[in-house]
Amino acid sequence: MDEQIKIAEERREARNLRDRLARQVLQLHPDIKEDPDGFPIDLDWIPVGTTEAAIRSLARHYAKQKLIRRILNERKEAQGDV
Repeated sequence: MDEQIKIAEERREARNLRDRLARQVLQLHPDIKEDPDGFPIDLDWIPVGTTEAAIRSLARHYAKQKLIRRILNERKEAQGDV
């Protein structure tokens, strides 16, 4: 049981590190968020500890959140106009 807990903690720490590094890449190259699947990512941008897939996945998440916010704002404005 203790070993399983240790393994789970190590996985969580690795996942947190991977995501933190991916967020750093997106801060340096915010254009990736505009076209997560089509924007060319230079392999030199990817630090050890994260992956291109993690960067693109996080960029897709940010793009989806931006779209949701835009739709909600449009609905709010439309309701105010009625």
